[in-house]
Amino acid sequence: MKNNPFSLDFGAEPNLMIPRITEQNRIVDSFTSENPSTHMYILIGARGSGKTVLMTSISHVIREQEGWIHVDLNPEGDLLNELMVKIMKKTGKLFPRLKLEVSVKGVTVSTTAEKYSDIQADLDDLLEKLKKKNIRVLITMDEVHNSKDVRTFTGFFQHCLREKYPVFVLMTGLYKNLRSLQNNRSQTFLKRAPRIDLGPLSGIRVTKKYEEIFGLDPKQASEMSLLTKGYSYGFQILGYLVYDSGKKQPDNRILDEYKLNLFENSYEKIWEELSAGERDVVRAIATHEPESDVKLIRESIPMDSNMFSTYKDTLHKCGLISKGTAYGRVEFCLPFFAEYVLSK
Repeated sequence: MKNNPFSLDFGAEPNLMIPRITEQNRIVDSFTSENPSTHMYILIGARGSGKTVLMTSISHVIREQEGWIHVDLNPEGDLLNELMVKIMKKTGKLFPRLKLEVSVKGVTVSTTAEKYSDIQADLDDLLEKLKKKNIRVLITMDEVHNSKDVRTFTGFFQHCLREKYPVFVLMTGLYKNLRSLQNNRSQTFLKRAPRIDLGPLSGIRVTKKYEEIFGLDPKQASEMSLLTKGYSYGFQILGYLVYDSGKKQPDNRILDEYKLNLFENSYEKIWEELSAGERDVVRAIATHEPESDVKLIRESIPMDSNMFSTYKDTLHKCGLISKGTAYGRVEFCLPFFAEYVLSK
């Protein structure tokens, strides 16, 4: 059997993927333009929606451009020191006279330089040199959250904007984590950063891809596509299981394994992150038919209209529920999520 083109890994760029062409072109064109309209984009979506894959794909495109370097930072680390180390590693030959010594997690990276006392001052010096050489820096960060190190980094980034340094940031995160970061008193400028909410993949593209890989007719491929609801992780998992089975379409055994992967690897973590009130709303939605009337769902809890609307809006922004095809209707965005919720 040939190598399975689908991937079980979270976050890694798979061999076979459904490109988000519109979103990717928007960010690449903006960052690489002569006069960028923004130096930051934030990718938001539910777990498994393809945020990391899109960020990785964009970074690969941009770092191939002349005059660019790419630095990926771990939001759990000492971000400014890590930034300095990684920029120096990629540009050290350009600045033979620049002297510094940086220690990250006990590992020291040194050149011919004096040990510096102010990391921000030295970053300023380095970025000023990059600016004069017309070199731009793309910084990527995955799963950003409201931590001291992240706030220090974003504060420095705001300084970079004021100084017109050639620094561009692309970060991903869950809606609630980014909302917490943006609501911090020193981080409100992040609310003005362009945000791209990753919804479902194109059903037409998913159908076409399944049609090509498995040799299905359009109707069969469409039925298989509907099982994913455009959920990026679901597209990969279902495709992997069908391909691995040697079949062309999922049978009951494959569907059971598909649901188990969704439940264990994605939905359990999503459920853990919901508040008690959000769980009440999710349970109420799960007990009703898809696209049920919102008023009917709300009255079944019961919950007052304002509180229900607040929870519903949060769940929508988290990528868990859609606003439906008609006013006052609601349903889950994720495949078999209602079944998972009813099992809790």
